[in-house]
Amino acid sequence: MNTVQWILFSIICLLLFSKDKASSIDAFVLVIAYLFYASFIVKAPDILYYSYAAFMNLIVGIILQPRNTHAAICSYSLVLCNVLGFFLWYNYYDPDLYDNIALLILALQTITILPTRLLNGLRCYIQHIMAKSRIFNGIQTRVTMYKTQAPKETKR
Repeated sequence: MNTVQWILFSIICLLLFSKDKASSIDAFVLVIAYLFYASFIVKAPDILYYSYAAFMNLIVGIILQPRNTHAAICSYSLVLCNVLGFFLWYNYYDPDLYDNIALLILALQTITILPTRLLNGLRCYIQHIMAKSRIFNGIQTRVTMYKTQAPKETKR
């Protein structure tokens, strides 16, 4: 595992202690999958590696489907990524494309299991950054436009 994968694994481990029950259950499923992957699948020979990894991602997707469809879709896309990795391995290509796509999908999966209030807090924090930047200067005076109502016409 590289540094970014360790960071994602650490974030998922921290989500185990979340007050949001759905996020902690999803994090538990992903931690178990990561531990199984690191213990058994990494050591498998080449053709079995991609087969076992795809099968594990399929099972994780099926488990996550009732609670979090976005995380399950990420797991299903990892199955297709493993098929791509197998074809790259079979044709003696460099596995960098496979590694980068898998890492991107894992990062998206980690984002999808974050609690919604954390995501809302991040969105609020980003809005405050935008409000304090030079482009969106809140100190400048603005012209306020008011809509005036036209007088009603009376019937004669």
